[in-house]
Amino acid sequence: MPAPLTRRPETKSFSIEDLLDRVRRGEVRIPDFQRPLRWTAEDVRDLLDSVYRGYPIGTLLFWRRDAPAANVSFGPVRIDAPSTSQGLWAVDGQQRVTALAGVLLHPAYGDDAGRDDFHLYFDLETEELHPPPEEGTPPPHWLPMNEVLDSESLLHWLNRYPDREAHPEHLRAAIRLGKAIREYQVPAYVVDTADEKVLRIIFKRLNTAGRPLTDEEVFNALYVGSRSLSLESVTQGLRELGFGAIPESLLLRAVLAVRGLDFTRGYQEQLNQDDELTETVRRTDRALRDAIVFLKRDAFIPHLKLLPAPENSLVLLTRFFQLHPEPSPRSRELLSRWFWRHIVFGGWELKPPEALQVFAAIRSDEERSLQTLLAQVPPPLIRWWMETGLPVMPHATVRPPLVLRIAMLSLQPRHLLTGAVLDPAELLEQKGEGFQLLLLPDDERWRTQRAQDRRTVRRLMEGTFNYLFHPPVEGRSLLQVLEAQPPPSEELLHSHGLTAEALESLRRNDGAFLALRQAVLEPVLRQFMEARTRWDESDRPSLQSMIIDDDED
Repeated sequence: MPAPLTRRPETKSFSIEDLLDRVRRGEVRIPDFQRPLRWTAEDVRDLLDSVYRGYPIGTLLFWRRDAPAANVSFGPVRIDAPSTSQGLWAVDGQQRVTALAGVLLHPAYGDDAGRDDFHLYFDLETEELHPPPEEGTPPPHWLPMNEVLDSESLLHWLNRYPDREAHPEHLRAAIRLGKAIREYQVPAYVVDTADEKVLRIIFKRLNTAGRPLTDEEVFNALYVGSRSLSLESVTQGLRELGFGAIPESLLLRAVLAVRGLDFTRGYQEQLNQDDELTETVRRTDRALRDAIVFLKRDAFIPHLKLLPAPENSLVLLTRFFQLHPEPSPRSRELLSRWFWRHIVFGGWELKPPEALQVFAAIRSDEERSLQTLLAQVPPPLIRWWMETGLPVMPHATVRPPLVLRIAMLSLQPRHLLTGAVLDPAELLEQKGEGFQLLLLPDDERWRTQRAQDRRTVRRLMEGTFNYLFHPPVEGRSLLQVLEAQPPPSEELLHSHGLTAEALESLRRNDGAFLALRQAVLEPVLRQFMEARTRWDESDRPSLQSMIIDDDED
């Protein structure tokens, strides 16, 4: 049981001038249990920029206790610290204290060896912070930040500034900077205790409690800033389409695509802090809705869980519908062919350069975009769906394979007891996603004369054609439902890719059931794939697009 503090922590504020004066005197120390420095040059610059603009930078936590004489380092700053009974050990805030000291107390900017993450200049024209230029010397109106903390040092630099008479506003900007830095108040707690274990517990809880913000939460805060419109609210609204839950990470990729950015990379390196993306999020919402409606009505993809690689397929479709919100019927047909032809070649698993090549083909001209997209997917050398036994199939690692799942749902499977058409969205959200094994591998009665060893039995029964899309039936297995009298109607059986002959094979236990099911489902898949890809038909654009206006002759 951790011991309680005998004295309440002292709350106080340190001006940066006072805090760094304590650093110079050797009073501020870093405990051994602190983590190593992890901040980047950008983190350091952002902290100093926040101080200049008066933004909060968080609260420090110090542990007050004796500190022995030591050589102390804060980035490039080295302090020969004497022993003191008033040592302030930074329990929380090491990175911030080191950044402030490293920049404002930096020993020298004179040569390349001194160029590090703490080497910053303040542009007196734009009032922005910059690292040193990669080549050459900085412009004369760039004020070294290690001249700012000390008033005399700053005045000495300004007296030597060559443009002080031509640009008096530069002098005022420098004085404002110095005042803002020196007088900035940093809130802090100071804890008095002799028990280092207590401090370790405090440190652990400060640094592990809660959870870090996700990329999506940071994006909302920086670029949207509205509770009524955020990535979360958009994904919640999209659920009404019955397509499943769109992850916020997927929506964020779509936002980047709609804005015309590289959706295969993070947004942090592509957006500026002053960008405002509220309208972009609205446009993404509309385009994403159009893309989902297209997938359900035109491409026969009823749910997100049946959509291959949505991080590519759905994002690129969203980009298309953002540019072409009302494509012609012919364009929708060609778009569906293009979508399915990509599935033939690996199910939309694209490397970033490949995804960006597709992205670049989607332009403001609807017809030309589609022709370019279609040209990127030539006919396959072998149509795997026409091969007996389907030896090759995309997404074959899942059972049944994704393409066969979609083809099975195209039969509009019905409930074996009520006859009602099943709702794919409802079942796909359940455990197992609605696809249930018919012949259970561990059931001894399914050992057949064709497959005597258990390994072969398991392979057969976990195979492609041993699944039924159906909800669980309370108190009975699906086999018991199928074997019950009277048997399901032919219409019900057909909706599941079954026949009366296959059902009779189940009852006789003659080992022919899976072969009979395969004989039904293979033609279903072939017909479905041919209807979706239509490689044997012309991909011409709409007739309207080929009509030449007399005025253009």
